[in-house]
Amino acid sequence: MEVGPALESLRERYTASLLSGDQEEAFRVIKDALDRGINPLLVYVDVITPALAEVGNAWHRGDLNIAAEHLAIQITLQQSAYIRGRARRRRRIGAEAAITAVEGEMHAVGARLIADLFFLEGWDVAFLGQNTPTKDLVDWVRQRQPDLVLLSLSQPDRIPVARDAAKVLKSLEKPPVVFVGGVGLSDPALQDEIPADLISTDPLAAIRAANRLLNVGVEQRTASDYLSSLGQRVQQLRKERGWSQQALAAKAGLDRAYLSTVEKGKQNITIAAAARIAAALDASLSTLIEDEDSGRG
Repeated sequence: MEVGPALESLRERYTASLLSGDQEEAFRVIKDALDRGINPLLVYVDVITPALAEVGNAWHRGDLNIAAEHLAIQITLQQSAYIRGRARRRRRIGAEAAITAVEGEMHAVGARLIADLFFLEGWDVAFLGQNTPTKDLVDWVRQRQPDLVLLSLSQPDRIPVARDAAKVLKSLEKPPVVFVGGVGLSDPALQDEIPADLISTDPLAAIRAANRLLNVGVEQRTASDYLSSLGQRVQQLRKERGWSQQALAAKAGLDRAYLSTVEKGKQNITIAAAARIAAALDASLSTLIEDEDSGRG
């Protein structure tokens, strides 16, 4: 889905707050996003992640020194804790993910954000932090037996470490599903050497793949569930565009009270009305009715 103007504005503000080290503005941006009802997953993926990428780019260009970069990371860790405390978590799905930065990897903010996403999607999460020695990780996994182990790296020189860790984990008597992710996955040739079940820099793709491989997170849904999801989706898209209910109703040629019941999931909406709302939002009909487990709902 294309990023709407509301998310784009939030991303620009959050990026500016990190580059300037403005902790209060960073908090205002994230609070603003949650107050608008924007899905926390979108806040992580479309606001925080690209802002951190720009911080990294600024550091590589020499526009930020290490102290400023560290402050930006700490600000983001504070905001991720705020989101975890405020966001509504999905029902627990009965699966555990162990998420860690590989041995020698000192940057764990990416792993922390991925851990938050899995947590919000109903997973039990053991976040092990930075620089976890492979031997200790393997011993811990052998005893704990999590369903999934996700290895994170931000530097390409850690790819061989991830490869060796994945190889040992997959050789266990009861091997977990193993994913490898992070911005350090820049060399396709080295990626091919990693015996992982998934190698990806897309955290939402990782969640979808994990749910599919372990057959978790999928529940039988009633008609009421679908109406509720559609209503939440309409509200989310409307708020991303900064529109009031009256504005969307006018664009769709519908009564505002009718639209209000749609957003509350109380209206047995017709396909024709849904199509008019989708057209007004410049979105496809499938965007409104797609399953929330797509990761963007």
